[in-house]
Amino acid sequence: MDENNNAIVTDDGTLEGTVAPATEGQPETPAEMTPEEKAAAENEARCEEFLAEERFSFTYMLRFKDLLRHKMQFSLFDPIQGLPFWISLILAIVYLVAAWSKLTQQNRTIIIVIVVFLIWFVPVRAVQNAARNAAYLRKNCSPTEYHICEKGIVACQDELRSAMDYGKFRRLKVNRNWLYAQVFLNSGFIFPKDLVGERYEELRAFLSSHIGKKK
Repeated sequence: MDENNNAIVTDDGTLEGTVAPATEGQPETPAEMTPEEKAAAENEARCEEFLAEERFSFTYMLRFKDLLRHKMQFSLFDPIQGLPFWISLILAIVYLVAAWSKLTQQNRTIIIVIVVFLIWFVPVRAVQNAARNAAYLRKNCSPTEYHICEKGIVACQDELRSAMDYGKFRRLKVNRNWLYAQVFLNSGFIFPKDLVGERYEELRAFLSSHIGKKK
């Protein structure tokens, strides 16, 4: 969730945000609303505004392979989050090679164990996290509805509905298997090619023209 109480798909595939309260009769005036109710009402109004100019609509649940791809992307290949891993690994290997002749057999073994642990730990942790999150989604959540609109993206999951305007996105990552509309460092919207279907290239072109562009 961001500072404006918008909801996004987090790195575990769930949607977080505010739920617009159901109202009967005359709507409450802003003075009668709590901050939470006001934020929910503003979010609901933004959803309706965005949906008036909807361009694409998809409904699906993120799978293990989608979540694993996301985890690996940010554990190993993100310039910020992946940097500590690569620095640690490279330093350990350089030290091992440079000091090999001066190290005792015990020290060599220790350094080799550290290198193997670094190589093993991150991917295994990513697999475990993706498997746990995928199981949670299957058990506890319904598929998410993604409405890609002219002004932003509206995501709906269970009782949550929230809109994120394109100005809040950091960047759009594109490869042959998915589109990733990044909001925060490790949170955003994942659009797998095989779930989006035949409109994937059309969606890619649309999002590319709306995310990361100066207005």
